[in-house]
Amino acid sequence: AILAQAVWAQGIPSNPTPAGNHPPPAAMSWDQTIQEWLIDEKHCVAGGLAAKEDGALYAAAPVEEEAGWALIYSEPHEEDVMQDDGETAKKQIDEAACLLAVSQGKRPENGLWIAGEKYTITRQEEDKIGDTDVKITVANRPKKGAVIFTSKTQIVVGLYNEEVDNQVCGNCRKAVHGFTDYLIGEGY
Repeated sequence: AILAQAVWAQGIPSNPTPAGNHPPPAAMSWDQTIQEWLIDEKHCVAGGLAAKEDGALYAAAPVEEEAGWALIYSEPHEEDVMQDDGETAKKQIDEAACLLAVSQGKRPENGLWIAGEKYTITRQEEDKIGDTDVKITVANRPKKGAVIFTSKTQIVVGLYNEEVDNQVCGNCRKAVHGFTDYLIGEGY
């Protein structure tokens, strides 16, 4: 916190430069920004930011005790995945690759996985925020869902849970749209 104050006092912005898709140093984390845009209004149970270049998450919320990471991220792992013939097969799941695929308007080969849970993609579309093209993916699973917006350089992920504060897809989408609009306005 002291480093962040020192950086701020020097007039250096606390966010990474738009040209850089990599995570900011810990003292300049985006976690609190995600908390304010997605979590505090109770429209999302968790949120995250990933770099569009590789789909790797670098910030998550809720920030308290880093709870967001457990809700939005899982290390690469193996899962039983249903095949076209109705049989299951062990497949390696890389959630960053899943986010990268949806950021390009594609469906991940083994499904969309977030925090070790498989989501069914129900909608993929393109839209504009201002003059910027964005890709939008909406996915769900029982009582839960994900809304993913992709800007020029960032992937914004919002998760909702119907059993927490009566969260619904529409409000989650509105929050993710607002945060993406903010990022685009900042050059991301």
